[in-house]
Amino acid sequence: MSLLAVLLVLAIGAFLVARGQLNDGAVPRARSLLAGGQPSTVMAIWAHPDDEITSAGTLANLAREGAAVVLVYVTRGEAARDTGYSREELAQVRRKEAQAAGATLGAQAVEVLEWPDGGLATADGEAIKTVLRERIDHWKPSLLISFDERVGYYGHPDHIAVGRWARELAQEDNSVRRLYQATLPRAMIKLALKLVAAFRNNYPTDPEAGLPAPTVAVPIARQAAVKRRLLDVHASQAKVIAEVQPGYDRVPAWLYYRLFDREYFALAFSR
Repeated sequence: MSLLAVLLVLAIGAFLVARGQLNDGAVPRARSLLAGGQPSTVMAIWAHPDDEITSAGTLANLAREGAAVVLVYVTRGEAARDTGYSREELAQVRRKEAQAAGATLGAQAVEVLEWPDGGLATADGEAIKTVLRERIDHWKPSLLISFDERVGYYGHPDHIAVGRWARELAQEDNSVRRLYQATLPRAMIKLALKLVAAFRNNYPTDPEAGLPAPTVAVPIARQAAVKRRLLDVHASQAKVIAEVQPGYDRVPAWLYYRLFDREYFALAFSR
C-alpha cells in the first residue's frame, strides 16, 4: 500500500471516529419525522429568525417529502448585539432574513410576529398563545417542531417560553398529532460547552436539568448544501453563527455535514 493510500485510510478512520464520538449511535435514526411518511403540514415555532438553524436539514427534508412547512417566529430578533444596526433597522433586516430562510428551506409560508425580543419570559403568554392558536387553526399542522420548555436549547428565556407554549398548544389542539423538540446528544452538549459562550453562560450545571434526551436522529447529509446556504442567509448573525457552527465557513459543506450529519429531536407529545 502506498503512503498516500495509508494516509487516506488513516484520515477516513479519524473522521469516522470523530463522527462516532460526536453522535449518539443508540438514538434511532429516521429519515422523516412524519408518521408513515405521508405528506402533511409541519409548523415550526421559534423565538427568533435564525432559530430554525437547529433543525434546518430536517425542515428541508420535510419540504422535499411534500410537506407544507410553515415557519413562525414570535419576535423579529431586534435585540441581537454587535450587528451594526439600530434595533428597528435590525428588526427589518431579520424579517427579510426570515423570509429568505423560508425560501431556502422550501417553506410554504413564513410568519414573523412582533413581540419584544428578549422579553418573552415576562410577556403576556395568553395573548401570544391566542395568536399562535389562530395560526395553528389556519394551517392545521399535524406536526409541530420547537424548543424544549426546560432550557430552550441552551438556556435562552425566550426559547424556554416558546417551547412551553408549543407544548401547551400541541396538547390542546386535536389537529396536532406530534410535537418534536430540538435537542442534542451529550457529546455535542459537551462540545458546545467548550466552544460556545451562550452554552457556557446559560446551560444548567446539573446534567439532569439540561436538554431532553433525544428520541430520534434525522440524517441531514443530503441537505448539506441547503443548510450551508441557510447560514449565509442570516448575514446579520454571522458572528453568532460562526461560534455555534465552528469552522462551517472553512470546511466544504459536503464534508462538514457528514461530520455533523444528524439533527436530534425529543418526541415531547404524541396522540
